[in-house]
Amino acid sequence: MKFKTVVKLSVFISVLLFCVAVGFYAFTQLDMTKRNREVNLYSLIPSNCTGVLESNQTTALLNDLSSLNYHKELVQFQFPGLFEFLLHHLNEYAVNNAHGLSSQMNHLMVSFHQPGTNRDQVVYFRTGESDIQLFEDMIQEYAPVNFLPKEETYQGKTITVYPLGQDEFLAAYMGDGYMALSFQKRLIEEVIDAQQDKKSLNEDPVFAQILQKKKSHSSLTLYGRSASFPFLKLNQSCWSEYEFHLNSDVLYLTGETYLPDSCLSLSDIEQPILGQNSVYEKDWLLSTHRDTTSVFMEKTHHLMEEGERSLFNQCVANLSKDAAYTMVVDMERVVENSELFAGCLPSLMLNHATLLRSFIVSAQLSLTQNRPSHVWVLTYKN
Repeated sequence: MKFKTVVKLSVFISVLLFCVAVGFYAFTQLDMTKRNREVNLYSLIPSNCTGVLESNQTTALLNDLSSLNYHKELVQFQFPGLFEFLLHHLNEYAVNNAHGLSSQMNHLMVSFHQPGTNRDQVVYFRTGESDIQLFEDMIQEYAPVNFLPKEETYQGKTITVYPLGQDEFLAAYMGDGYMALSFQKRLIEEVIDAQQDKKSLNEDPVFAQILQKKKSHSSLTLYGRSASFPFLKLNQSCWSEYEFHLNSDVLYLTGETYLPDSCLSLSDIEQPILGQNSVYEKDWLLSTHRDTTSVFMEKTHHLMEEGERSLFNQCVANLSKDAAYTMVVDMERVVENSELFAGCLPSLMLNHATLLRSFIVSAQLSLTQNRPSHVWVLTYKN
């Protein structure tokens, strides 16, 4: 074989091998990314949690919040603790040093646990190839000078404990494509227990109904282990979802309440609704039947035709006539007499009524053949 032919053949084989190597690398990276995106974070969340907050577009959500007219109120009405700490520092560090959060870390979850203090939270991320390093670099930047993480073993898994200064520590559990973080090491141990013993939220039969149905494109969703309306007095085996939809002046929360098969029927749920008295005042409307809702809406339309086009009346005019239960209240009224609304408003709203006094809250409950569905609307007054 001639020398030139050998050289040409060698070059061809080299190029071919290079292409195969590049293709193999690209395929493995694509496969790794796919596997990371498919990590089921619910399989890490302990089933005894009291609630879960999920964001699948964290960066976009942070950008949207700053453009809302009620941004100041929303900043005050937040989920403090670990969620706030990580979201603020990690997003700030990523923007300044790594062009923002990766597509994997843009999807995060927060689980809330008893006794319910700001420290009783776990934050979960999906992670890509360089996200662990990004997280550790961020922690080191905000950590004390004598920063020295230590590792502990639990159920054969490694928990890394990072000192944050002032006797604060952050416990982390990292695996293939995921990371769980908490101020409480005991909660990270519960995460490992949930994963190892198959006792996660993913195994909860009621929450499984949400996962089977879940096709939401909402950037923020809250799941709570309670009924959407306190007066229903359902036991804590039920779950309610609240999908957040934001615009400049209105915050919508929509979703359903999911019940165990052995729980009350929808006809039983109607009884506590009918047991309440209807109210029609200038800053508070409460209707326990479709007929009374229609009457109240007709009165409101008549008032608006006479020139009383208050924001409260506009909120009433936008109601659905088909709901089984309807309430509209100016939160200023709630601030003045919160005990009056103990059965109508969730504890989260009652406990933060002062921060929400700039809103009118509208809520409706509908009963279908499958489960109760709800709509909460917070309309900004200023």
